Amino acid sequence: MWDKIKQFLAAPVFPDDEEKTRMAALLNPLLLSLFVVDALGALAVPLVFAEKLGSAIAVLLIFVVALVAKISMQQGHVRPAGLVFIAGTWLPITIIFQLSAQRSFSGVLLFSSTVIAGLVLGRRAAVIVAVLSSLTSLLVYIAAELGHPLPNIFPAPQLANWVTFTIGLVMVVAPLNLALRSLNAALNRARSYAEESERQRLQIVSLAEKDALDLKRRTAYLDAATQIAAEVAAAERDLSVLLHRVVEVISRQFGFYHTAIYLLDDTRQWAVLQAASSEGGQRMLQRHHRLRVGAEGMVGAVAAHGQYRIAQDVGADTYFYRSPDLLETRSEITLPLRARDELIGVLDVQNTDIDTFVDEDVHILQTLADQVAVAVSNARLLRQVEESVAAERRAYGRVVREAWRELLSARPNLAFASDESGVAPFTVWEPQMKTALQTGQAVGAGDGLAIPIRIRDQVIGVIDGRKPDGTTWKQHEIDLLQTLTEQLSTALEGAQLYEDTQRRAAREQLAREITAEMRRSLDVTTVLQTALHQLRTSLGLTEAEVWIEETSSESTSVSPPSEGITVGM
Repeated sequence: MWDKIKQFLAAPVFPDDEEKTRMAALLNPLLLSLFVVDALGALAVPLVFAEKLGSAIAVLLIFVVALVAKISMQQGHVRPAGLVFIAGTWLPITIIFQLSAQRSFSGVLLFSSTVIAGLVLGRRAAVIVAVLSSLTSLLVYIAAELGHPLPNIFPAPQLANWVTFTIGLVMVVAPLNLALRSLNAALNRARSYAEESERQRLQIVSLAEKDALDLKRRTAYLDAATQIAAEVAAAERDLSVLLHRVVEVISRQFGFYHTAIYLLDDTRQWAVLQAASSEGGQRMLQRHHRLRVGAEGMVGAVAAHGQYRIAQDVGADTYFYRSPDLLETRSEITLPLRARDELIGVLDVQNTDIDTFVDEDVHILQTLADQVAVAVSNARLLRQVEESVAAERRAYGRVVREAWRELLSARPNLAFASDESGVAPFTVWEPQMKTALQTGQAVGAGDGLAIPIRIRDQVIGVIDGRKPDGTTWKQHEIDLLQTLTEQLSTALEGAQLYEDTQRRAAREQLAREITAEMRRSLDVTTVLQTALHQLRTSLGLTEAEVWIEETSSESTSVSPPSEGITVGM
């Protein structure tokens, strides 16, 4: 029962309608105040007011109005309850005011009803109540001027006037107090909203700054990756230049104090400094600085285990190596250089402040380290390929020289000259021809021009031309002669390869024929005689011999030949 009473007295709450809840919270205390005022008025009617019946009717009417408005509000009809409340209180107050002997005191009640109308229903309701009150007073005044004054039903003893005035003050103070409370609540809400907005603004600013910093880091990362790719393309063969440019790019893009690259030596026992961006690092390079793998510094630890390591405060890190050339270091991150599943070195980055590196730096720097590792590996592979190609060229050059030496030994007079009388052997070498043969460069002397003949970077001869009128060679004529010389080199190489193939084919054919002749008989003597005969006739020998020697299994000494066969001319 008590809970139901408390529920009835409390202002209803409407979660889905904030304005409705606000109006109910404002109207409910007014209705409760009206119940209290009406109860006090009921007590004052028999004691104070002269017109007891009229006053009792007014008190009863106000009670009914307050009760109907309260029940309507509890059922969710807040605005209709406000209309009932305003209309139900304004009408008896206006009647009392117009039929009262002392209107100055009861006029306070009209003023309070106007204020309440404005608070409950808004500015328009207050204006309407004020206008109606003014028009009612005007009509009463006109009627009185026309000789029809209203009677004074409610006399005005002093005590009744005081009660009326007090009730009017209560009806004014109560809504004003509610208005002030509502205003203070609105101000507090506005202040709370402002504080929340400020917190949100600061959070947004903080997030924006963080996003700007992240964007700056990502931009620096992209710029660094792009520049490193460009440096890799520009210095793909010179590994030292490549590494120097890489550390400079990383330090410049991220503002690091010191960036260095270490590569493992052939023994994989030492991490040798190859490039550094700081002045101290340059001094370390001049001293050929190196760190033992697994034993010295964070570089040695990463080189041993292949996992990155961060020291946000190097003073608290057990692996940190204090270099006398890098005294300003306060934080350090070291990452492995890994290419094709092989650890080849370490990227070392140091800074002058503690807590410099964030988790994103690990990802960014590791990506750059992987890019550098691939570049280093590619440079090494390219160098190995170039060395292999150079070795193959040298080997092939020796083969070419041997082949041409054999060819020239078989044909010692491969020199020809062409003039008006035709083509004939040539035996006299001009000085410019010897120079061109030795230097491998075209040599011009007066009207003569000697151009070396090359086969796979090997100079095998010289072509020499002379102009009949003694004029110098023009550039297009030189270009033409060089082009013809290149074509001659290709043709000579093809001819030499063809002759070499022919000789090999002839040897293989001869070997097959001799083998076939030897296999025609199963007699040892016949086989030996056939072999000797074929060898002598095929190679043009004057005499060929074969001896079969007997060896003893019990002694390492060779016994005298037991049998021999000789075939001669």
